[in-house]
Amino acid sequence: MLKHPELTKGRLRRFTDELKTRIYPEASELTQLAVYAAPDRIPYKEAVKGEYRPAKAGEQFRPEWSTHWFRIEYVIPEKWVGREVLLHFNSTSESCVWQDGEPLQALTNYNWGPEDVRSYFTLERQARGGERGMLYVETAINGLFGLTDIAAVAQRTAIGYLQHARLVVRDRAAWDLLMDFSVIKELAEHLPVDGPHQGYALATANEMTNAVSLDDPATFEAGRAVARKFFEAHNGSRNHHISAVGHAHIDTAWLWPLAETKRKCYRSFSTAVRLMDDYPEYKFACSQAQQLAWIKEFQPGLYAKIKAKQGQFVPVGGTWVEPDCNIPSGESLVRQFLIGQRFFKKEFGSICREFWNPDVFGYSGALPQIIRGAGIRYFLTQKLSWNQFNKPTSSTILWEGIDGSRVLTHFPPTDTYNGMATVAEVLMHYTNFKDKDRASESCMLFGFGDGGGGPTEEMLERIRRMKDIPGLPSVTIRKPQAFFARCEKDITDPIVWSGELYMEGHRGTYTTQAANKRDNRRSEEALHDVEFFSAVARKLRGVAYPQEEINKLWELVLLNQFHDIIPGSSITEVYEDSAKDYAEVLGKAEKLRVAGIDSLLPESSQKKGANLLALNTLSWPRREVVALPDGGGHAFAEVPAYGYSISGVQQETDAPVTLEHSVEGFVFENALVRAEFDAEGRLISFFDKRNDRETIATGAKGNQFVLFEDLPERYDAWDVDLYHLEKRKAVGEVRGVRVVENHPLRATVEVELAISTKASLVQRISLSAESPRLDFETKVDWQEKNQILKVEFPLALRSDYATYEIQFGHVRRPTHFNTSWDFARFEVSAHHWADLSETNFGVSLLNDSKYGYSCHGNVMRLSLLRAPKSPDPLADMGNHAFRYALLPHQSGPQNGGVIPEAAAFNQPLQLFATAAELQSESFFGVSNPAVVIDTVKKAEDSEDLIVRLYESHGAHQKATLSTAFAVQRAARVNLLEEEDQPIHAEQNQIKLTLRPFELVTLKLMAAAGHSS
Repeated sequence: MLKHPELTKGRLRRFTDELKTRIYPEASELTQLAVYAAPDRIPYKEAVKGEYRPAKAGEQFRPEWSTHWFRIEYVIPEKWVGREVLLHFNSTSESCVWQDGEPLQALTNYNWGPEDVRSYFTLERQARGGERGMLYVETAINGLFGLTDIAAVAQRTAIGYLQHARLVVRDRAAWDLLMDFSVIKELAEHLPVDGPHQGYALATANEMTNAVSLDDPATFEAGRAVARKFFEAHNGSRNHHISAVGHAHIDTAWLWPLAETKRKCYRSFSTAVRLMDDYPEYKFACSQAQQLAWIKEFQPGLYAKIKAKQGQFVPVGGTWVEPDCNIPSGESLVRQFLIGQRFFKKEFGSICREFWNPDVFGYSGALPQIIRGAGIRYFLTQKLSWNQFNKPTSSTILWEGIDGSRVLTHFPPTDTYNGMATVAEVLMHYTNFKDKDRASESCMLFGFGDGGGGPTEEMLERIRRMKDIPGLPSVTIRKPQAFFARCEKDITDPIVWSGELYMEGHRGTYTTQAANKRDNRRSEEALHDVEFFSAVARKLRGVAYPQEEINKLWELVLLNQFHDIIPGSSITEVYEDSAKDYAEVLGKAEKLRVAGIDSLLPESSQKKGANLLALNTLSWPRREVVALPDGGGHAFAEVPAYGYSISGVQQETDAPVTLEHSVEGFVFENALVRAEFDAEGRLISFFDKRNDRETIATGAKGNQFVLFEDLPERYDAWDVDLYHLEKRKAVGEVRGVRVVENHPLRATVEVELAISTKASLVQRISLSAESPRLDFETKVDWQEKNQILKVEFPLALRSDYATYEIQFGHVRRPTHFNTSWDFARFEVSAHHWADLSETNFGVSLLNDSKYGYSCHGNVMRLSLLRAPKSPDPLADMGNHAFRYALLPHQSGPQNGGVIPEAAAFNQPLQLFATAAELQSESFFGVSNPAVVIDTVKKAEDSEDLIVRLYESHGAHQKATLSTAFAVQRAARVNLLEEEDQPIHAEQNQIKLTLRPFELVTLKLMAAAGHSS
């Protein structure tokens, strides 16, 4: 070889192109090809009965999102005896081969990546000639990534074009030669030219080119002999080890609806199982129990094949879906693992030991404790590689949660879960590995993903050849658990990252699709109440606990917490489906709630009368102003924790609320606070009499609605970019102000505002007697485009940090932009409240359905609505109703009563008129208000009660749990309700010691009926 390395590389590329044309040297067009335009996504047994017409290559099938079934009757030519024969079917769409009622393999030919996923289906490894057969091919007229403006216009135009429908011969010798040559050529192209291995790879590839005459297949073996000599060389004993994990990241919904996901699952999984026969070393990791549950229900034959391949087909993750980790409640995250792990254990014999969530938009600091409580030790994600300003500085860390729990966490250095398993990726993977000083193990995910697909033959062939090549890390296919075991043993002194794993991107997902987020929270609350009422009714009255119905509703809620549904980043059809799901959840939960209440209360309470029955499903006793159920005005209700009270109507107070209204504005006042508004409904003063403090900054106005231009650089539904803060516009032209009610217990003023020519709102502002909380009930008609609506409160406070509620606790985040880590958090997620406090006084902003907050300096904002146009052009268009509140308090949010007040704001007392005699009862209570009883339910596998509590202040606490039931035995269990650790119970009380933010689950064996 003469010294012309760049020219030689060009020669190698040309040789590759020419060799590819020799892979399929003979073809025979299908003569018996027919098509049926199906009315919908129909099952196989219906499809075979359809009315088929003749079809041929070159046709284009429409409309988009339609389904066409092709019937293929083939005869292998006699002259192909001894040859490997394949079906070549390219529909420029997503397809699946079917035979005898079972899906066999995907044929997906549309992708936004560098190559088609797969177009060939093997019919005979060694044909006898003359074989006949019949196959069906189900074709979905959409691409791997659906049909959206994200896809290239040229590709979308080609959707449904049947490019090829034929039988072909595969020259296995040419194929094997191509696989050898491709890896060596890539080494020559990508290894450093000044290293010891690139030149040898270049020379070897050139020698193979010289040894092979492309028109003489007999010479192919000579080229392979050169390759074998090259592959005989091995790495030294000290090398980096990559564990390759096959994967088909299937978004449970995104740019396609759930119905299409079910087909993506059987396309991807049938392909994986089929490849395992040819590649016994192949391991395919499958997360999301929901997807396997669909296969079990709709494709039992394929499910049996999957279970027969245990050891190669590897369940991972432990969750029902790969959930968003910002929006769902703490109990929702617990149920993701509880229901997911129970499915995996029942169906596959063991639980998962790794949390697999590679594509989620940030990870709550509550997760490590939840992960560990679900029997999991490890966590994998790559999404933080998308961070805008600060990339992770380690590839493997110990992630420490807000309670101190730790999880070994790995960020695959390839920075993708859709790896192609090329030499270039392996080299990039090692270059990007950030722990070379302390570790030599990493993980690489490979396979087409997002829209499914998974690994291909080519990927598996490349990995076989990259197992041990000088110049490359060693690449071996392993199970995820095997990788983590090696990683844990290998790493020295791992970096500890404490707190949330905040993703610097996709911040708009805290706000987009507001109705979906509202329905999620209402569903979480509804199931919380149903479980409490049903569990108590079971113990008190012996009525059946509706466990199956409750679990089915939970599965629907968990499904819709998938990380492209609840964040708001899917297409219109997904939210139409989701709205139906939530309507089902809320409708059925309401029936179960009523049945539970009827069963647990005295029979006499069901007769209507003049007394007030109030039920409290929260951990704290409550006294608050309520609207009477018969419309008779307002009264006080006072109810113990997790219990009920029946009282007379109490409408007297020594400290009524007053309302003054004039053309200049209006003023609310009670014994605790005084709130002054201007004529446009802006809060110009909110004085806390108890603390002698003004809450609104001097000269500023709170309850100010503001619009920001919302044109992110790339991802409409996902992103709110930092520069949106540069285009702030205060809005709110008053159209009317009126007094709605002026009652000693509650006063309300209604303000009507124009936000823009495309948006308006009506807001009712209320203050109740004996309460410092100022409520804002808001209805918005929203038809904006690329705007984000926020409400802001400039506060008379100064602090370097604000505090935000997350699952089972809270976190502090900076209010300044000192560093890139600080200003990256210009928009953050929170649950019921955010708070800005000094040591002795603070103010919290509560909400009933919002998740996006910001606090810069002294200005706290709540993000209300967005108007992105992609991928759902209708996102957030229409009418919205939501509530928020301002709460001044002494001290910080922990001791200032913020946590119970925010919970009460979200879960009002449940009220009924009754003729029953006066009484009250608490079924569960806790002595320390810092310890929250979060969940009461029946145990999954016994008649025991499950009580889940957590420490909410971030401090060590002692507390006593009390119950109305006779506790015969008590134990601490994990989140899977296993691993009982007996705990002493005395006189129906259990003493507990908790560390900061600790989550405790108790299993109580309690006798039926009340404690004597």
